[in-house]
Amino acid sequence: MHEMPVTQAMLNMVLEQAGGRQVLKVRLRVGELSPVVPHSVAMFFDYLSRGTNAEGARLEFERAPLETTCPACGARQVHPVPHDLRPQIVLARALALGCPCGARALKLTGGSGFDLIDLEILQPGT
Repeated sequence: MHEMPVTQAMLNMVLEQAGGRQVLKVRLRVGELSPVVPHSVAMFFDYLSRGTNAEGARLEFERAPLETTCPACGARQVHPVPHDLRPQIVLARALALGCPCGARALKLTGGSGFDLIDLEILQPGT
């Protein structure tokens, strides 16, 4: 049920950004490692947005892949997550392999967040 407060915080940001205008669409990015479940966010958004300028807005989710960066050489690697593996296993394997440059320490730089990408807002007079 951790999605309810997360969704409320996101809705508050959406309403603030909309500035009193009707929200038509909200695009969100959910990282492969994020504990946020898009279906739950959609359900809570539907409930929490009732009576607000975001009521009836369409949510669109995109997945953010796991990404690591090598502090030694700056190389960035994206690590696809097959359907039969948990993201944590893929990350553990990537960290164990290290960088092609030989460095062993990689930094997780993508795939763990839950972010508001943008909004589609009804403009006055349309």
